[in-house]
Amino acid sequence: MEFATNSVRNTTVATANDDPYFEVVTRFWHPNLTKINKLDPFTGAMSTVCEIDNKEKEAKIRFLNENEKEKEKHQQASLGEWQSTETLLKLAPAKPGGVFVDSDGEQYRWKTHNRNFLLIRCGDDTRLPIVTYHPHKRHFGVWRMSKHATLEIKPQIIKSWERLIASYLLVERQRRHHTF
Repeated sequence: MEFATNSVRNTTVATANDDPYFEVVTRFWHPNLTKINKLDPFTGAMSTVCEIDNKEKEAKIRFLNENEKEKEKHQQASLGEWQSTETLLKLAPAKPGGVFVDSDGEQYRWKTHNRNFLLIRCGDDTRLPIVTYHPHKRHFGVWRMSKHATLEIKPQIIKSWERLIASYLLVERQRRHHTF
């Protein structure tokens, strides 16, 4: 998956063929509310699948209800109740990263290697990364981007794209704001 910009709060995340295609948006009139919108490839409509509220000291998050995903494509589905981000991601207190829990209850650990994030399954002896973040590259280090930032994802994690993207946004926010 490729990021369109270096901003964590306003970007698009998509594969080469735009399936799936996500838009991460933080509007200037709601600077504490970040939305993750997903493009429906059949209708071309964007629908909100996740919201992250950073207004208070403890961030809150909510996802599209699982039973609402089964609604017809043209109807507006509702988001679930606000929860603490600790239900999705338990941030590490002393360093960037944390433990991510997917929709099936499987635990993964975001950790850094050479200042780049890796997602590794907890309890895996091989310690092979399932998700690897590759930063953007610039021409001669200062000019326009020659390569956008990407998340290289192994297929076994793809159960809930929005949860994976939300957990990455939270750990990257933690790293950029030095809240550890």
